[in-house]
Amino acid sequence: MKKTSRVLTILMFVFLYIPMLVLIVASFNTGKDLTHIEGFTFSQYKELFKDEDLLTLLGNSLLISLLSTAIATAFGTFAAVGIHNMRPKMRKLVMNLTNIPMTNPDIVTGISLSLLFVFVGTSMLHQRESLNFWTLLVAHITFSLPYVILNVMPKLRQMDPALQDAAMDLGCTPLQSFFKVTIHEIMPGIISGAIMAFTMSLDDFVISYFVTGSGFSTLPVEIYSYTKKPMSPKIYAMFTLLFLLIFALMITMNILQIRGEKRKDQKRKTVDSHGKKVFRRVCAAVCSVAVLGTAGLLIFGTRSGKVTLNVMNWGQNIADGTDETLDIIEEFERRHPNIRVNYTTYDSNESLYAKLSGGGLSVDVIIPSDYMIARLIQEDMLQKLDFSNIPNYEYVQQTFKNTDYDPLNEYSVPYTWGTVGIIYNEKFVDPEDVTGWELLWNEKYKGKILMFDNSRDAFGIAQYMLGYDVNTEDPQELADCAKLLKEQNPLVRQYVMDQIYAAMEGENAWIAPYYAGDCMMMMDANPNLAFYLPKNQGFNLFIDAMCVPTCAKNKTEAELFINFLCDPEISGANMDYICYGSPIEGARDYMEEYLAESDVIYPSDEVLKNGTSYSYLPAEVSRSMDEQFMAVRLVGGSTEGGSSTVILIGIIVLLVAFAALPFLPKRKKKK
Repeated sequence: MKKTSRVLTILMFVFLYIPMLVLIVASFNTGKDLTHIEGFTFSQYKELFKDEDLLTLLGNSLLISLLSTAIATAFGTFAAVGIHNMRPKMRKLVMNLTNIPMTNPDIVTGISLSLLFVFVGTSMLHQRESLNFWTLLVAHITFSLPYVILNVMPKLRQMDPALQDAAMDLGCTPLQSFFKVTIHEIMPGIISGAIMAFTMSLDDFVISYFVTGSGFSTLPVEIYSYTKKPMSPKIYAMFTLLFLLIFALMITMNILQIRGEKRKDQKRKTVDSHGKKVFRRVCAAVCSVAVLGTAGLLIFGTRSGKVTLNVMNWGQNIADGTDETLDIIEEFERRHPNIRVNYTTYDSNESLYAKLSGGGLSVDVIIPSDYMIARLIQEDMLQKLDFSNIPNYEYVQQTFKNTDYDPLNEYSVPYTWGTVGIIYNEKFVDPEDVTGWELLWNEKYKGKILMFDNSRDAFGIAQYMLGYDVNTEDPQELADCAKLLKEQNPLVRQYVMDQIYAAMEGENAWIAPYYAGDCMMMMDANPNLAFYLPKNQGFNLFIDAMCVPTCAKNKTEAELFINFLCDPEISGANMDYICYGSPIEGARDYMEEYLAESDVIYPSDEVLKNGTSYSYLPAEVSRSMDEQFMAVRLVGGSTEGGSSTVILIGIIVLLVAFAALPFLPKRKKKK
């Protein structure tokens, strides 16, 4: 039994720490490929400390974590004392209520807090932007409190209640008794609760994602957008430093707990007095850093004299200086010293719509796709543009003017355009099978097919397959499309958006529909990948355009930013990075030659004749499509023929069996 426990313990630590070890090794690797260790270097750490954006995000995360930890620890400690002094039945009830936030799914907590903040901010306080730094801080305090209470309560139960009575008999007031006796006895619990709150706050993504406004963001929220391209090694360096920080905090917590249990000799008073002094100094330092950081954020953020322009775009859909490209935002800020760009991202049109329609958000520039622009215009969520501030609009090609989604050219300026086709791996896919959209239904490649994780693109492919109008509103035709997608479901490995990069480049999947520009990036990373458009059946031809939403605070500055992106030289440099077609006349002259002449990015006019654009669909049609697509996904797809599921079930059964061994009746030894 002891050997079994040791084996299970070793396996547990292997599963927990091997991924961390791989990450640490990758942070010192000279190459970008995790599968090949080329050499040892500190260059990734040098690059990290040169990246002002990442360091700012890290500073934001540390600031929120320190502030929320300090406040949650103070409130949580006093709450724990109050709960401890309740009657047993009431104490049990309150502790059960306290534990609910820890067991509640983070996504439920995040959405509920977001709804609460928006309701209070817009309906009660009449604020235009109700999601900001303070809502993020309150959210972090809220989910950190239970961890502090949970760590302090056991120490209160272990404490001798006679100590407080003795202190008050000697002349202490109840408050003096708390600070002179109680806090001394429960100090290990307070410290461990503070460390737990800090680590949970520093790591949080889901709750932060829903309560973050446009003016302040944390590292985990922004790192999410980095998944669209292969992760930069300097990110591994940052993760390594964060891991080491948390690891050091955990070791410190354990050492303090061990010391607390051993303090029973004659030197107890001296040691405790020294420990309390050290702890007070640490608390003072943490609070000072948090207060000074917040003051700096508020003072310098509001008095810098710069206008903050909030821009929301698709993840990594603008050149940022990597891969020897031009840093578009940095160049704009250089030309307009009085404007600072705060750049945030989203992963789908529907995600952008949810953020805007939810309220409580102030954004100056957004870049949605054609059909979403039509919806935003229909729902009065966009402002008409003042084209006197956008003189570079003259460079926009006539093809991209007077579109169906903005027929009078009042609300939008084209940013990029592209097509939706199929990317596949030539090493594994038979050339004879490369014909049209039916490749996505080919049973030969079961478990190696990826599919769009959004209803509009998925239904669009089914509509092309069935020969229906891609903008149909007919309920029967939509039902036929849903039926076709359900037939495909058992063949699909995964429904993806940005996750496609790792799957296709790593050859875990062989076939997927996706946007041409992104496919070009994947083809650069893996030469075995190829792309084609199903010409005979038709394909989606889309336009992403720049707009100013009604919630914008800085419309003039937003139009200056739009005008800057319409400059042919800037647009060409931008397309070099994002690999999409530019609607700006002359932009191709400033692009890399192999990109400017690529038939993936710029198909011929003859091919483009088969492309169609999505139009705005009524809300009830979109809702029906979303519901049917959800049902499609719930059918239950395939992952390597189900073998991994069998293995997973087997592992779970073994773990349950080992866990149950100590509770089995033991056989008595024969005398």
